Amino acid sequence: MATIALPLRRAGLSGLGATAPLVIGVAGVFLSWFGAAWDVSWHRVVGRDTFWSVPHLFLYGGVILWGVAALIATVTAMAGRPVRGREMRVGPFRAELGFALVGLGALAVILSGPFDELWHRSFGRDVDIWSPPHIAGVVGSTVAFLGWSSAFAPGTFTIPDWLRRVLRAVMLANVCGVLVFGMNFYYITATTREAFFYPLLVALLVPAALATGAHLVGGRWGATIVAATYTVTALATYLVLDGSGWLAPAFPPLIVAGAVALDVLRARSRPWSHPLVLGLAFSVTFVAAELIRVALFPAPVPTGLASGGPDPRASTLFFQYYAQTVARPWLSIWPILAAVLGAPLAAASWLVGRRLGALLADDLDAEALAHP
Repeated sequence: MATIALPLRRAGLSGLGATAPLVIGVAGVFLSWFGAAWDVSWHRVVGRDTFWSVPHLFLYGGVILWGVAALIATVTAMAGRPVRGREMRVGPFRAELGFALVGLGALAVILSGPFDELWHRSFGRDVDIWSPPHIAGVVGSTVAFLGWSSAFAPGTFTIPDWLRRVLRAVMLANVCGVLVFGMNFYYITATTREAFFYPLLVALLVPAALATGAHLVGGRWGATIVAATYTVTALATYLVLDGSGWLAPAFPPLIVAGAVALDVLRARSRPWSHPLVLGLAFSVTFVAAELIRVALFPAPVPTGLASGGPDPRASTLFFQYYAQTVARPWLSIWPILAAVLGAPLAAASWLVGRRLGALLADDLDAEALAHP
């Protein structure tokens, strides 16, 4: 009986460890995505209030579900479930690398909540995203979504390959979303997107996510798929918030233009696929796309302090950003300088993303796929 019970127990653990984290984790991702966007809109309309606001419940409720998914994967692996793919072990704890990163990222985001509350009590309520607790949350979210993209390796979940690739694209689109969210007022309103530091910040951060996507999603258009998925989900969030009467964030950065340029060139032989060429292609294409967008759909000139929201400090900070927009307009030499200087930043970011993609990729062999 024992010889029969052991395989049945392992099979039960394998089923639980493969199904429950998938359902719970995906639900958590969508809750946290919407909660984060709604939270910014809430602060712009209502102002800073209790930690237990409805958007916070969505945001942190979703993150808790990430942690529950990672915990289930860890507990079942420790109880005998076969670990499929690259393993991360810390003392008695063991799980797939992806689930381990999800758990660590979720822990960082959850801890950033009381850190944020303590920060407010000590230094007053902040009015922008660039505070230590918020940055900790951004870093934790990035780690978690990279973990999810790794967790959707072949053979980890019993799902079709096309669905696995779609979910990987969604998770990496979330990485793009978190990075754009971390750009502070550049995420909140298009009026503050001046023609120099904004494109440089995009060139520094976004190509890393696109390179990781090119590696993990695979195919000729991996980076474009990730960028397009980000754009579609960001626009959907925009439409939901705007249609519900809330202040929606700015139109998503046109990173999809730079992603197309990357995919076109990386498929060719050197020198076209050299990182510096790819960086220049991304930077120039992105700046050109944003310049066209600004020319065709110029952001309205703000009038009055109401543009900054209910908190006068937010209005002050908003107009500080807007002053930079006036000082560095798009119809000037500034975007040309940004395109040139952004090239090495984008190249370095692309190289980091390639290394990340290689680290997170997990090509399971036939023996691993055969595990029950």
